[in-house]
Amino acid sequence: MKIRQPAARKRGVRLVSHATEISTEGITCPAVSPRLTEWVPALLDKLRPQTERTIREHAATDPWHTSSQLLAEILPAWHQTNEPWTDDVAEAVAYTRAITTLALTYGDDPSSSLSPYHQQRHADLTNTVTSIGTGRGPVNADLGALAKGPVALHRELDAHPTTFTLLLDGDAWTSLTDRRTGVRALAAIAVLANGFDVRVVASPRVRRHLAKRYPKWIECHLDLTASRDGSPHTDHTRTVETAWKAIYDLDTEPGKRRLLGNLNHEYARSYQDLTTDHAIDVADGTISRYILDLEDRELVTVDRRGQHNTVQLTDLGKLAVHECLDDTDGLIHPNQRRLDERLTGTPQGSTSTVSPRRSDEETLTPDEWVATTGDPDADAEYVQWLTGPRNTKTHLHERFTTVAHDDAITLVDAHPHPFDDGRVAYLSHTNDQTHVVLQWGGPLATLGRLAGALLSEKALSKILSPSRLGHEFEAIDDDTHAYPVERILRRGHQVGWYSDVETTYGAWRKRITTVRDRLLAKVAELTASDDTAARATLFEDLHGLIASATQLYHAAGLELTTTIRLPDTDALTRNPTQLRDLCAFLAKTVPKQSVYGIHAGYRMLFEDRPAKLRRRLPYEVAPDTQLDLTMSWVLAGPTVTDLGEQITTALTRELSDVRETIADGTEHAPPLKIPVVDGTTYPAIRRAIERVAMTHDVQWTPRERQRLVRLCLRSFSPADTHQACPYDVVASLLGALNESPTPTPAEVERAAATRSSTRFRPDLPPTATKLYATLLRATQPCGRAELIERAGISASSYDRRIAAVSELERVQPVHRNGHRRWTTTDATPADVRSTPLLAHRQTTTTERVCSHTSRWASQQSAHAWTALFTPHLMYNDTSRPMNTDSIAPDHPSSPRGTHQPTTIHRTETPSLHSKQGGETQ
Repeated sequence: MKIRQPAARKRGVRLVSHATEISTEGITCPAVSPRLTEWVPALLDKLRPQTERTIREHAATDPWHTSSQLLAEILPAWHQTNEPWTDDVAEAVAYTRAITTLALTYGDDPSSSLSPYHQQRHADLTNTVTSIGTGRGPVNADLGALAKGPVALHRELDAHPTTFTLLLDGDAWTSLTDRRTGVRALAAIAVLANGFDVRVVASPRVRRHLAKRYPKWIECHLDLTASRDGSPHTDHTRTVETAWKAIYDLDTEPGKRRLLGNLNHEYARSYQDLTTDHAIDVADGTISRYILDLEDRELVTVDRRGQHNTVQLTDLGKLAVHECLDDTDGLIHPNQRRLDERLTGTPQGSTSTVSPRRSDEETLTPDEWVATTGDPDADAEYVQWLTGPRNTKTHLHERFTTVAHDDAITLVDAHPHPFDDGRVAYLSHTNDQTHVVLQWGGPLATLGRLAGALLSEKALSKILSPSRLGHEFEAIDDDTHAYPVERILRRGHQVGWYSDVETTYGAWRKRITTVRDRLLAKVAELTASDDTAARATLFEDLHGLIASATQLYHAAGLELTTTIRLPDTDALTRNPTQLRDLCAFLAKTVPKQSVYGIHAGYRMLFEDRPAKLRRRLPYEVAPDTQLDLTMSWVLAGPTVTDLGEQITTALTRELSDVRETIADGTEHAPPLKIPVVDGTTYPAIRRAIERVAMTHDVQWTPRERQRLVRLCLRSFSPADTHQACPYDVVASLLGALNESPTPTPAEVERAAATRSSTRFRPDLPPTATKLYATLLRATQPCGRAELIERAGISASSYDRRIAAVSELERVQPVHRNGHRRWTTTDATPADVRSTPLLAHRQTTTTERVCSHTSRWASQQSAHAWTALFTPHLMYNDTSRPMNTDSIAPDHPSSPRGTHQPTTIHRTETPSLHSKQGGETQ
């Protein structure tokens, strides 16, 4: 008789039968039926003692702190307060708290002498631990809670996976009438396989039944037609092949491929959104049929619990999209992806169904990649995604948004490459942020590009979607229910082209796209025209269209930012007409994007047409409040910060021309302040570092943050200046975060050294910069010959510059085998020369109708509240620049046209004084 040897334990699902050599060791669960609630609680109850012992082995403190440490490992984003918990996260947190308390408070065998309170508490905790993921847990969560709770916990803590042996109840499986119940049970087994060695025992009759009724699952997890010992969790190649088998026959169904390519594994999309997505372009009645087919292929999962069904990619679907679809949602075999297109032709007979993979152009810098727009007259689009679902430039959105100051115009000295085609605009969005990137092309063309991006088919399909706005815009209600939604939009936010017959999303979208197309056609016609009357009318229509769009973004809860790139600032400043056009564009456009609650700010302050004024909702002005901008602005270009005074002057002149009743004090309105912020100074760089730290939950101390600011200024400031491009700073921080969750200043400088030699340490000669960057990136000390080769410099250049490099703080000589070599130390010396804090430009602020004090008190209250729950942010002010050194007096009464402009206050960005090493400016 052959003795069965225990198989090596590995995560995944494996079949146990007479033909295999897999033992039935470990935790055994008999009579596993298709109904989860009949066996999962029993399995978790058997697992509980082992889980508690494992926690006690890893525990370093009390149950609360131990569970918090475990949650930080298995659910890194569990403590973030900007997003509400989903049910599965909430239940996983409850499970972790409960199992840790059982392990560290009650032990393996709680005494029967426990008080009634503790007996009940022990029972409640046990119920929480054993009911997770079954739909009967603390919040009735589904299998996601099982994956994020016990599965993730054991995957993190177990050096070797625990073995489960599941004995399938043959009669229960073969007599099951509801296939969905079986699908859910098999899905639970697959979830367990992510953290455990799951061994399934089934009779030949049951195996045949499962293979016939659930062929995709059987093929993916048990692979009865191939190796019976295999597991897709440990064989990536076979998993990719499984994904290809699930999708390869969609070569003649482009609609299903487009649907699959526009789904996401991180968040679900509603059927309603999918039917209005122009990138999918599938009829309403076809979407549900396509989704059912993709669900049967196990490429998507459908949530039918809410009012509207939602769909998202499964892990297999994510793999199929990533490996088997190209950028245009065409089929491509995984093997073909690994071949160089320039050397190998497509192996398929029909190139119309299997498309070649486009090069990702990894050698380009982020700015060069953005500048490569393509030609819209050929196959490129006028509005393109800044970061697509398969775009490898994952940090571009954060790179652009981090530098923007809220409700302000931020000026950034950068050196952007000119777009291949300046007519192209980029669009990027997250759940609560939208960013537009475009190139300056004159006032009219730039307005057209901005309007085209904000109301593009991409924006309407993915951002201003039906699920976000609602079928009748009910999703944007302000929760006060003081007015119907249509009155809020029409007479509050002053959204145009929204009449009584366009109160549904579909009707409004049809109308607004018609208006958009008509106005964009006029932009192309009148950009170079001398017809001043027609151009004035078009300017007015475009301003109204953009203001309507930004009010709608604001009402939908989206933070909106636009970056205007000015590649040739010098040429613009040398031409008075072009400079005047830029300043006038900002002065006329920015104030129109203002809001006060549900009220359009421009109509509150500037509108003087009686017909328009009558179409307003009544409002009250609360003390110490001001208008907000619906969109923040960034101007990026060489020496663009030199334009701060001109832009401020233009804004002041425009904002001083208020409606007569406001000027004479008859009517009250909140003030409008539009700060013009220099984004390259010490406070701006500090703010960028704070925002990155908050976004990624980096636990830098105040002292480390101070050192980082000075490091970044030293790394990217040209000689004799103390200003740095924040784009370089953000890119360096994100690069360092790829290597460590809490990078040290030395690691940040190492990431900064990967920037272009013209960007990193511009205060040094170019050869010295290359030598220093090479030393920072080297993992071992380098000698003369190695440095010359790695830095790509000549021997004479090395000899001239090595003395200057050796004097830098981190460069140290070492001796190896009698030869001198150079290396860098990770510790920053204590006597690092400090960066002067006062040698930077000041922030200029224009104020409008300043009859109220600033919002300093309310913002300080908000900071205190944040600090209460986020102690590591206690001493870090990440808010936008605030004017706290003055309170402007009320405007004197004066007739329209003679109103005196408000004094321009030059202020610094205040900081909260830190008792832990932070600095005060």
